[in-house]
Amino acid sequence: MGVELLCTSHSPLINVDGQAPAEPTSRVDDLFGTLAGDLATRPPKFVIQFGNDHNSGMALKLMPPFMVALRARAVGDFDTSQGPMLVDEATGRALVKYLHGAGVDVATSYDAYLDHGFVVAQDRLFGGIDKIPVIPIFINCGGDLRTPLDRVLALGTAVGEFIRREHAADDVLILGSGGLSHDPPLPDFMTSDGIMQQRMIDGTQWTAQSLRERTERVSEMGREHALNGGGLQALNPGWDRMILQHLAAGRLEDIAAMDDAEVVRLGGRGASEIRNWLAAFAALRAVRGSYSAEELYYEAVPAWIVGFAAMRARACIA
Repeated sequence: MGVELLCTSHSPLINVDGQAPAEPTSRVDDLFGTLAGDLATRPPKFVIQFGNDHNSGMALKLMPPFMVALRARAVGDFDTSQGPMLVDEATGRALVKYLHGAGVDVATSYDAYLDHGFVVAQDRLFGGIDKIPVIPIFINCGGDLRTPLDRVLALGTAVGEFIRREHAADDVLILGSGGLSHDPPLPDFMTSDGIMQQRMIDGTQWTAQSLRERTERVSEMGREHALNGGGLQALNPGWDRMILQHLAAGRLEDIAAMDDAEVVRLGGRGASEIRNWLAAFAALRAVRGSYSAEELYYEAVPAWIVGFAAMRARACIA
């Protein structure tokens, strides 16, 4: 296997039966089935995963720009896996020490509470959150005051340098999950009233009922988005294609130079999740200096409120 990369979108609505038409649903199911089969025949020693949260487990009471989870559990939102996640704690600690020495400050957590932003990919690719050791790296993509994209590039590059120095001979999967263009039905902190702001600061104590109600609410908004927009910003396939082309060609600095406000204007509030893709590709590039990439899938699926994409890449000598 060597060092490889997979990046996928992570719409939780792919878990809702009948949410989208049969054709994109079956194509995405087949895609994940093929990728999962490949990984089952040659599982990595561990996975480094870049992902984010949707005000599910992380809240604005304390929002780090970057965080390495040394132990973690899953919220279980949108019918994803719930409970303890198999985390490679020892490698995670070594990674944190390396990042600090490389001038990239990351927070750590021994009780990270992670939502579908991490778990959809693990469920679909590994068959659960307890199958393959993972080092989850949280990037603030949706919370207030997101870190600039060039800092995300620096984070990913330092992670790749760690892999090159310590694990170049190991089978390692770099996994990115998020994006592309989408405008999820989440409140914006600065335009919310005081009550909503306080809820975003305090976070939510989830119950089975509140998780079910959230799924039903977002699912309905996805159906409305497919029919008439539902008040959400339209998907932007042209912008998505530009991002995918930059990634495939290794033009990571072009993405890192983008202004966050412009990303949101063109791709919607959820488009800020391209940070996870950028970090993953930067890590892969740093392992050997270059990579070869393949686009596996792209389709704008309004019912899932996302431009859904998947890419695979492998480190190679420049």
